[in-house]
Amino acid sequence: MKKTIILSSAVAVLILNSCASSKPAPVKLSGPQVTASAKELVRITDDIVAEFQPSLSPNGKKLLYVIRDDANDNYNKWSIRLKNDVMLPGFTPLIGNKTDRPSWIDNENFIFTYYASKPTIAVTSINKLGLTYIGQNAYGDFDADASVSPDGKKIVLTTTLQDTRNICLVNRDGSSFTVLSEGINPKWNPKGDKLLYTKLSGDFYQLFELDLKSFQSTQITTGEQHSTNGAYSPDGKHVVFIGTKDKFSHLFVMKINGTSLTQITSGASNETQPFWGVDGNIYFASTAGARQPEKTSYKYSNIFARTTNSTINQELSAFSYPYTDIWRVQPLIVE
Repeated sequence: MKKTIILSSAVAVLILNSCASSKPAPVKLSGPQVTASAKELVRITDDIVAEFQPSLSPNGKKLLYVIRDDANDNYNKWSIRLKNDVMLPGFTPLIGNKTDRPSWIDNENFIFTYYASKPTIAVTSINKLGLTYIGQNAYGDFDADASVSPDGKKIVLTTTLQDTRNICLVNRDGSSFTVLSEGINPKWNPKGDKLLYTKLSGDFYQLFELDLKSFQSTQITTGEQHSTNGAYSPDGKHVVFIGTKDKFSHLFVMKINGTSLTQITSGASNETQPFWGVDGNIYFASTAGARQPEKTSYKYSNIFARTTNSTINQELSAFSYPYTDIWRVQPLIVE
């Protein structure tokens, strides 16, 4: 059963075990460096807050994204914004604090994480107030990264069960909760019959693809670097992901079978959370050229937590960069 509420200002409990750290030296770049395998690099946002997780609407016109405002505390840092025209200046604040990780359902409605007494999954509209919970309660200790299948019938999400991050499936009405696999960052393929996700394999996080008909899982990245935050191309033939080695994280593209690996960004910046839009562009967050406030308080457990083998740190590290803007780039695809 669903229940609808109007957003409140209830205090949420911070799950990050944070500690004060010194201010990192800013990276002074005008923008991300791109390789010869990309073109048309464009800055989308330029505000003095960290901006994350871009999600382009199915019609390619509107952009949802998340900001972290460090002037606030705990979950009040997080809120969702909307650009009604992805290429025009300005934005619309949508539903206030304690919300993040949005994913479009259609061109009006989206699903996201809401920090109530526990992080849980909810749905709302860009044109209406209030939200509707999926199910009556949280499924685990940290429900997040929800998205609706292309046919609108299923929802994939992650949650913590017995101290392990798991990928789970529920019906659109919140019923029939099923655990599929350990892992994080699940994404639907365009046909809705497979999921791309991240899981620890040996010493490194790698991308896996799960067939929802056979429930067979196939590892599609290898090597001595973390490969995370995977997303399908609109035709499902390629994936974009973040490859992390040493301290820098960059965009890579490859065929779904693991061949034709191509690096898209490079240099002394970090990219994260790519989204491959229907317009053919890859939208992503980058530390390159981001505007920085004169004074701020840093309370992150480790901004390079992505190099650890803790799954929750690996998941949350995508949101831990002190400064980021949203950019887009068009990859030159190798067929």
